[in-house]
Amino acid sequence: MRSLSLVWPAALVLAFGCASERLGPDAGEGRLSQQSYRPDRREYLAFREGFPGVLEPNYLPFMVHRKPGDDASGDLLLFCRWPAEAMPLTVYVEEAVIPAALQNEFDPVDPGGFTQAVVRALETWEAELEGLVLFQQVDAAEEALLKLRVLAEEAPRPEPDVRVLGATEALRRACEPHGWDPDSERLEVSFRVPEAVLYAADDFGLLTETQVEAIAVHEIGHALGMLGHSPIPTDLMYRVLGEHTSARGLSDADVNSFVSLYRLPNGTHYGHVSPDAASPRPVPGAPSGGVELSFAPHVDARLGFELRTPAGWLRAVQRHGFFTANGPIWDHDVSFEVFVWPYATLEEYLERFGPQLFAGTWRRYSAPVVVAGRRARAVAVEDASGQWALGFHFVELGDGRVMVLLAVCPVDVEKSWRPWFEAVLASLEIWSDPAQGKADDAADGAP
Repeated sequence: MRSLSLVWPAALVLAFGCASERLGPDAGEGRLSQQSYRPDRREYLAFREGFPGVLEPNYLPFMVHRKPGDDASGDLLLFCRWPAEAMPLTVYVEEAVIPAALQNEFDPVDPGGFTQAVVRALETWEAELEGLVLFQQVDAAEEALLKLRVLAEEAPRPEPDVRVLGATEALRRACEPHGWDPDSERLEVSFRVPEAVLYAADDFGLLTETQVEAIAVHEIGHALGMLGHSPIPTDLMYRVLGEHTSARGLSDADVNSFVSLYRLPNGTHYGHVSPDAASPRPVPGAPSGGVELSFAPHVDARLGFELRTPAGWLRAVQRHGFFTANGPIWDHDVSFEVFVWPYATLEEYLERFGPQLFAGTWRRYSAPVVVAGRRARAVAVEDASGQWALGFHFVELGDGRVMVLLAVCPVDVEKSWRPWFEAVLASLEIWSDPAQGKADDAADGAP
């Protein structure tokens, strides 16, 4: 599996971690391990056949709750969240009390700023989830279904190199099943998260309002039904946060996952965890049969191109392009991605990003080529482990932009997949003006 995206320049700075349960006075006391279910793309694709409306990319399997089942089929995996009748969800935001030891006597911090940061976090979720989640602030804790506490104190440190700046109380006990509903083929469930705690200080003193807001958005995500963490470092619901998160807070995968969660019937059955040993992971293999591309092309009217992708592959639209793979974004073997960047020439782009793209790789070849009638350069490399083959095509669009196309697959099956990548590349059409696109992504049938 390779993570999205190799061609997206970004710095990863680990700023803080998150515990899915409230930590006690002893930082290690009461801390539960990560959910034991290990998501598998085969189970996800089987689930997706019954619910084709889920949005991509997403990390839905990492949101499931595990409940005891029978000895034959194993434990139940289900989705659980606040019901529609609980909206607007009543929320009490407890204002922080800043101790004198942390306060700057010459430029004191207004604790109300932290409260406003939490309010902005609530507004972020409301704005991003298309009205599926609504909040109503109340003035008394006893009137609220969810209490958000901002503590102006140093967060616990369960491990020497980990400081947890957010914790959600009773998350693993939040989902309560009440029996199987034969008519809807799902469990009747109730969901309740009473409290989330946000720590507003670290080794260096008080955090900024922006940092507290990011912590609040993350913990509210847990309170809305995210039991685990995203496996994708660029998501706000990843287990640690830092400068890699998007300016808007929530990534596309964050939004798609929660929108899908709140569109699915509450208590939807995802699958079972076998009582036996975990099934082996899929072994990367060659494609079965000849080259087969999608009937309808992927059309990007924003960036001015279209191409056909391998039939049945999942697609994920990104701000600067798109990604497609033979599985979900978090579990796949073979992928193809396209990104467009504002650089006038190949040389300018490669001078800026080449060192990042090729760091730690072994270069097989580099040669000038022509792609879709444009000047281009093909570069083939292997990663440091010798397990992955990466084929780049850098295309000069002639309008102040450079297109980057990247094919990735295991070295052992590269020869088998090469005709597929060549067919995808041959299907590429580039418009001289992006505005000339005849359709948008919503109209091309992309999942």
